[in-house]
Amino acid sequence: MNSTCSKCQNLGLCFYSDHIYPQDYLEGNMDSDIWIIGLNPKANIGHIEKRSKSDFSNFNPEIHPYFKDFKKVSKRLYENWTSINSNVAHTDLVKCFSNEFPPKLKPGLKSNRAVKREIVNNCSEHLYAQIQLGKPKLIICNGSPVSWEMIRLFPPVIEVEDYKSLTSYHTGVSFKNGDSHQFWIVLSGFIGRIDDWSKRRLGLEIEEILDKQQILY
Repeated sequence: MNSTCSKCQNLGLCFYSDHIYPQDYLEGNMDSDIWIIGLNPKANIGHIEKRSKSDFSNFNPEIHPYFKDFKKVSKRLYENWTSINSNVAHTDLVKCFSNEFPPKLKPGLKSNRAVKREIVNNCSEHLYAQIQLGKPKLIICNGSPVSWEMIRLFPPVIEVEDYKSLTSYHTGVSFKNGDSHQFWIVLSGFIGRIDDWSKRRLGLEIEEILDKQQILY
């Protein structure tokens, strides 16, 4: 199997696949209006991604409890996600596999914070490429680490004084070829760890954006 990205090799991570590139790592249709973004896929470091582009396109979120948690967030969102004409997709901020993030390194090399930031920065080019191609209208962050990194990579269009009170915002990105794209971001703690009330509060905020932006109509 070939490494299709070795930017983080000095940090112990590589993306291995003979079928896809890291920017192809999106479960569902690339042109879906709604993307859910996690931190990174969980498996042993060096795990080989054996799925093809077709496997990713035909992704079924009902295969894992991680995705079923979204049923309590928004039944409307989940029913669309699991339908034949799904308009929801899932990817991760970092495409390389590891059971812990950031991965553990030998003592004295770098702090966890520095390792995390370097990995996210290295992998951000793949996320930018995905957004440029798919142009999502709404991105839902799964977990506070993802939320804070997304704020850093895609800050709000309007200046915000207190990011800690921010739950959703409008943002935009410009690409090297002159293209630009604007979209909404919803911030959240890890869906699997927040209580049912917080899940539903999150769902109501998501549904409000869906209505205002006429997504899932």
